[in-house]
Amino acid sequence: MNQSSLSEDLAYVRDLAEAGEKAPLLGGRFLTFWGALASAAYLLHYATTAGLFGWPDTAYGVIWGSFLVLGIAGQAILVRTIRNKPGGNSVGNRSEATVWMAGGFALFAYFFSLIVKSFQTGAAAPGFESSLPIVFAIYGVGLITTGIMGKTKVQTYAGFGALAMIVLAVWFEGSAEIWAVAGLGAFLTVLVPGLLMMRREPKSVI
Repeated sequence: MNQSSLSEDLAYVRDLAEAGEKAPLLGGRFLTFWGALASAAYLLHYATTAGLFGWPDTAYGVIWGSFLVLGIAGQAILVRTIRNKPGGNSVGNRSEATVWMAGGFALFAYFFSLIVKSFQTGAAAPGFESSLPIVFAIYGVGLITTGIMGKTKVQTYAGFGALAMIVLAVWFEGSAEIWAVAGLGAFLTVLVPGLLMMRREPKSVI
């Protein structure tokens, strides 16, 4: 192997590495799914609290129990859909998977406990309302971290939007409107960025 051939091979490897580093993030479908699910759950919670449908307090447990079941099932299905997507081992995608896994476990532990308590007492556990600043903080950290690591401005901006939602969550705490605010926040900072990211995903293995 001569010097020219070696240089060409090294340049080729470098190009592959740079291409992998710039691979589009694959988490758009997850954000879309969880954003839609969370928005729906928050708005239904608001409707129940405001008495729009005349539902009893046991509806809270049904809403969030359904959220949990649909979330687990949907997550499992979505994981299978990205197995053959190119770029999954890029720095951005590995960081995205790790950050959201940690955040997801934290939220799961918190809300699972609240759901069980709601079923047991027949009323929404107080921790739901006080959880909203925590939820948006996790959204913000996850979105900003993955946005910067994956060089995706949509996620970065959405992350700062999620942090701004903390202010509204604290401001409206104690009112029925806080759940409508939470639904709007999940829609704008999770669902919409997810849809935009899905447009940039590679379609198949090259």
